Amino acid sequence: MTRHDVRPLMALVLLAILVSAVLVSAGNEGEQAHPRGYVVILKNGQRIPAREPMKIMGQQVFVTLMTGTVTAVPLTMVDIIATQRYNKLGLGSALTIDELDINPAPIATPTPKVPLGSIVRLDAGRQPVLGTTTTPTPTPTPGIKLQDVPYPDPKVDKAFRTIFDNRKLYLFRTSVGTRPGYFFVQAITDSEKEVFHTLKVVAEAFAMIAELHPEIAPAAVELEMITTSNKPAGTFRLTAEQAEELRSGKVSPEQFYVTHVIF
Repeated sequence: MTRHDVRPLMALVLLAILVSAVLVSAGNEGEQAHPRGYVVILKNGQRIPAREPMKIMGQQVFVTLMTGTVTAVPLTMVDIIATQRYNKLGLGSALTIDELDINPAPIATPTPKVPLGSIVRLDAGRQPVLGTTTTPTPTPTPGIKLQDVPYPDPKVDKAFRTIFDNRKLYLFRTSVGTRPGYFFVQAITDSEKEVFHTLKVVAEAFAMIAELHPEIAPAAVELEMITTSNKPAGTFRLTAEQAEELRSGKVSPEQFYVTHVIF
């Protein structure tokens, strides 16, 4: 191939690069980063700064990095609860940018599990210890908490308890919610697995009661999940429609958590 033959080929390559750059620029035009940034926390402790909230699709979590690149991380490697808890604080990624590392390949590590066999009762009065150097956690949503008044219809309370027992949900207490027609559940959850199991069981119980006995079903179910050290693990207010979505499998427990948690 002569020098004269190479020149047209190089021109075509340069033109292709130029067109590609224009298309990428046009595709990125109008994209807006999350106002304060977003942080995805992995189970190995790694934190990934992102431009916008993560998206869960099946068993993959899609993260838009600060550069605009979209990367996929296996759902099993993402600490959903810690991610949502941190981002609910509204700190964004600016305050922790020095801690963040997006280059190394993430490596999954086992998550310690607190044994539940030694738990004999729930203590809603205990408060988290202050003055630690760990990342602060948001306080539970005001009003959504265990009340001194039981739910007014004992048949409904018994129905929930029966379903909970059958689905192996044992560490819980119930009361009336923030309104007379709201049913409240407080449950101990010391691992991600227990959080999603509890969320699904409560939704299944609510959907079943609403389907079989709509005339006496609660208007909503409020769920507060806490750890044995009284650390919030997720607060929800479920409607019957939302409960049915989760029971039917239209949405996964992980996606439901990300979408509806209010802490």
